[in-house]
Amino acid sequence: MPLFKTITLPDGLIGVWKLTETSDDLISNFSTEELEGTDFRKYSYEKRKVEWLAIRSLLKQMIGPYYILSYSETGKPILDHHQYKHISISHSRYFVVVFVHEKLNVGIDIEDITRNYNAVEKRYLSAEELIVVNKNTLLQCIYWCAKEAVFKMIPDDGVEFREQIHILPFNPEKENQFMAKYSNKSQEWTYPLQFQNFSEHCLVWVIEEPSDSINI
Repeated sequence: MPLFKTITLPDGLIGVWKLTETSDDLISNFSTEELEGTDFRKYSYEKRKVEWLAIRSLLKQMIGPYYILSYSETGKPILDHHQYKHISISHSRYFVVVFVHEKLNVGIDIEDITRNYNAVEKRYLSAEELIVVNKNTLLQCIYWCAKEAVFKMIPDDGVEFREQIHILPFNPEKENQFMAKYSNKSQEWTYPLQFQNFSEHCLVWVIEEPSDSINI
C-alpha cells in the first residue's frame, strides 16, 4: 500500500498516497458490494480509474471503511462520516492527497514544482504577485496551490484567481506558513495557509479558521 505520508493536525488529518499501482492492483482493496452502484465502472481512462480507487483506498486507511463520498453539482467533494465532516481532495500525476476535518471547511492542493508555470502565470497571479514571484518556480507552484486550496475551501464559484485571491509575500526558504486574502463583492477574508515540499512537489493546505473579515 503506497501510503506516502500522513500529517496530523488538531481535529484534522492529511493523507498522501503515491500513485504506483494499476487499477487492477487497487481494485483488490474493494469488495464487489463496495463498487456496486458507484460511477467507477463508467471510466475507461486508466489514470481516472487509478485516481478514483486511490482516493478511496486512502480514505479507508485514514478514517476506516464506513464513509460515503459524493460530489456537489459544482464538483466539490462531500463526506458523510461519523467523525470527519469536511473534506478536500487533490491529485497530481504522481500523488493523491486527502484532507479531512471534524469541524471546519478545508482546502488542499498538490502540484509538480517542475511544471511550466510561465505559460499560465498571468492567469492566476496579479501584477503585484508577478513582481514578487519573479519567475521563481517554487513560489509559482506554492501560489498556484494556495489559490486552488482557498478556492476549494470557500463556497463561492466562478472565482477569479488573479483578482480575488491574493497571497501575502513571504520567504519559502524560512517560513512554511503564510497568509492569503480572498474577496468577493461584499467582503474580504484573511486565511492562514501551510505548505510542505517533497519529491519535487509542493503541498498547500488551508483551514477555514476564524479570521479577520471586513466589509468592502
